[in-house]
Amino acid sequence: MSIMKNGSYQTVGSTSLDTSVGLVCHYEFENGSSQFVFMDVESGNRASLNHWLCFSTENFVQALAFCNGLILLSGFSEDQLCYHVFNPLTKHNFTIPQARIQDNISRVGLAFDGCQFEIVLIEAGSSPSNGLKLHVFSSDTGKWRSQNPSNITAPSLPEYELEEPGTGTPPLYSNGSIHWEIGGQLVVYQVQRSHCELYELPNNSKDWSWEPTLTFRSRLCESGGRIYYCYTDFDGFHIWKLLNEHEHESFLYYWDYKTFPWRLVHSVEPEVFMSKLQNFCDNFYDWEPFKIAPIAFSERAQIIYLQLPGSVVSYNLDTGTLASICTYSYPGMNFNCCSFFSSTSHNALSDTNGEMELNIPIAEIEKLAL
Repeated sequence: MSIMKNGSYQTVGSTSLDTSVGLVCHYEFENGSSQFVFMDVESGNRASLNHWLCFSTENFVQALAFCNGLILLSGFSEDQLCYHVFNPLTKHNFTIPQARIQDNISRVGLAFDGCQFEIVLIEAGSSPSNGLKLHVFSSDTGKWRSQNPSNITAPSLPEYELEEPGTGTPPLYSNGSIHWEIGGQLVVYQVQRSHCELYELPNNSKDWSWEPTLTFRSRLCESGGRIYYCYTDFDGFHIWKLLNEHEHESFLYYWDYKTFPWRLVHSVEPEVFMSKLQNFCDNFYDWEPFKIAPIAFSERAQIIYLQLPGSVVSYNLDTGTLASICTYSYPGMNFNCCSFFSSTSHNALSDTNGEMELNIPIAEIEKLAL
């Protein structure tokens, strides 16, 4: 097996300004094909479609993670689950050899430092007694290795979270670590040290029985080098900042840093947001947290990006103003058939400034048979 040279993994160019974000739309069709549409958004209202990076696949694939210009995809080959690391800039695809374990894989993550990448699988069960096991593939060695973190207790997972590793909150790679939401906890895997930490999430509940009736969407975001946890529930949408230990010491908490290292930075009530939304568009929406999903957050611009049925909008937390980023359509407006992810900002060969309609399919997008 050959490993791609470092040059094949070159990172899609990024910007140092925190007022720009990169968004990727993954559109899934009934025949199993998919399309990936890349957009650059500046200051929360100017969207540019990046034709150079857009592509489509003829076979069913699922987007699992985005990291510094690379995409981790899963698909099936000869009825077996397999993983692909794809570079949309070079159109280079790398198929990962099968791991020995595929059962009870609850989370998947991707880390890329500009030279080498690692894929990390989290194997967890429905009971803490099952332990937490990591399976790591390194492009440097071309092999899988396994490890059992001894410093943390595995979170308990409801059965529905064990069914599909690509469901739930997408993973985030930042500051040399992969971050996952799992069982109401934040799992942080430090790649260089091969070390895990576990923190309680702000919306954690000890009783998972309420979860199916109080569905909410959540997203781990990076902005200005800091980690934010954004989610919607019946009380609105909320943004929490992950503190470092020095910041945490300045707050008079009744819990320690390891238990709860978060600070609430924004919370918008449903009535406030819906009043803005009704004035913004002709469509009438009820507040349904499972149909309003955070995608990205810009700390410097104080803008959160939200996916609504049929559109993506930016919401300015300082001024309360809304702007439309793009619209999309699908029979029956199935919310889950069109997924949006934050990604490295691309800023190359972009056009179509302003609001755009994602007229899927885009005929000129290159097709790839992964």
